[in-house]
Amino acid sequence: MSIGSLSGNICRYLRKPWSRCPRILSDNHSLNMIKLSKVALMLLALTTATQSVCSDDELAVPKSELESTIRELLEVMHADNNQLPYEAKREEIFSILNRQFSFDVIIQRALGRNWKQLDEKQQNQVSSLVTDLVLQAYTRELQNGPKPVLTFDEPEVLSSSKIEIDSTATVDGKKVNLSYRLANIRGRGWQVYDVLVEGVSMVSNYRKQFDEHFQTKDASDLINLLKDKLNKA
Repeated sequence: MSIGSLSGNICRYLRKPWSRCPRILSDNHSLNMIKLSKVALMLLALTTATQSVCSDDELAVPKSELESTIRELLEVMHADNNQLPYEAKREEIFSILNRQFSFDVIIQRALGRNWKQLDEKQQNQVSSLVTDLVLQAYTRELQNGPKPVLTFDEPEVLSSSKIEIDSTATVDGKKVNLSYRLANIRGRGWQVYDVLVEGVSMVSNYRKQFDEHFQTKDASDLINLLKDKLNKA
């Protein structure tokens, strides 16, 4: 399972050493040409730099898509069948979130260097188990009680290919702060690669646990542990 590129191209500015260029025109003409060339280079650099940062209109798209995804999720979770257990809604919940949440990226980031300690079969097992744990941990924050009132802030640019969208879910006057980190992944568009609940990163939280696990145990032990956690969730 490969992770799409999570970083965009970095702008590079190329400047010619004009003082070294041979003089093939008259002095005054050369001086004017140099000035014009420098101005042209400055405008080119400015244009290139501007293109590497998303405009407000471009940032409105991932915000709108994320908000639509979460609201659709809430409709499913708080439908008339809200007494159904999570297992009965799992496939529909996954189908909705999978449009904008790259679970393969989330899982491999969470495992970090430990991912290579798993064979292909174990990777598939761990991917499935961790996906369910992430889904349960995330949906639990939004499912209990009446339907939350959602707000979404404007995206904050983290880099040329990453943004963060803060949001709140309010239930009975109590707020849960959720932050979504998205990357512009090639072939997928803007995708969630981490979720922060009250400032705590899901990916970092799981990675710390996985690192501690592999200090003394192996992949088979991890699979058994994840199954046990899922049964108790």
